[in-house]
Order: sequence, then structure tokens, then C-alpha cells
Amino acid sequence: MTPALYSIQEMRMNTRLLKVGIRFWLVDTLIAAFNFFVLMNLVYEPRWGSLVAHQIGMSTRIVVVSVLAYFMLRYVGKCNTKDLILIGLVWLGLEEIFEWGGSFIPGRSVEDILIGWNIFAGYIWPYVMLAYVLANLIVGVTLHPGRKKASP
Repeated sequence: MTPALYSIQEMRMNTRLLKVGIRFWLVDTLIAAFNFFVLMNLVYEPRWGSLVAHQIGMSTRIVVVSVLAYFMLRYVGKCNTKDLILIGLVWLGLEEIFEWGGSFIPGRSVEDILIGWNIFAGYIWPYVMLAYVLANLIVGVTLHPGRKKASP
């Protein structure tokens, strides 16, 4: 009999992080809707055109995802690297399901959806997806927002 690579405890995800992470993703979705429907469509696009509006809106979204990751990790407390990677994958999965499902319901074509993925034309949607995957890991490893400060 071969030894298990991971114990049951090591394979389990931090359920507190998962629950809070889904709530923070829902908050992000509301902020992203305001960013898209109000700021990008009504403010940026009339002034600077569709591509620049997309670039400003998606850059804003990357910042928002990173800030939400900081506050979420500060709220949840200490997390290990595996948990940070898993919650990033959860955020990515939820976002892709939401974006593709939310695009197909009103009848958008796949070609219309894939326009935002074309980095060679200046679109930056793939970088937003990278932010969903990596923001928790980068913030958690570099800033340690959940770590308790030593008292004097």
C-alpha cells in the first residue's frame, strides 16, 4: 500500500475563505456591472471610443479585484498558499460561467464575446481573468493582510 500524498486535512479547502470568497465575488459582480453599464458605456465610450473605454474599464476592474482580495483576506485571516490558489480558481470559474452565460442569454454570438479576448487588437479581458486567478495569491503572499500584528 502506497502512502497518501496528502492527508484528508490537507486536501480540504478553508470553508470560511470559500464562503466569504463567494460573497466578495458577488460584490465584485455588482461593482463590475456599474463599471460596465454606467462608466464604460455612458461616460468613457462617448468620449474616447469603444476600445479605450474597454481598456479603462478593464484596468479599473483589475484594481477592484485586487482591492477586494486584500479586504477579503484581511477579514478571513490567515490562509495558506493552497487556499489562495483555490479561491482564485473559484473566482475565475464563477466569472467565466457568469460572463459566458450572461452573454448567451441575450443572444450574443461567440465572435462578439471573443472580441474582448483579442490582446493583439488592444483588448485586455485575458488580463482581467489573470487578476481573478492571481490577485488573492499575490496579495496574500506579499501583503499578508490576514496576519495578526504583534502587540507592543
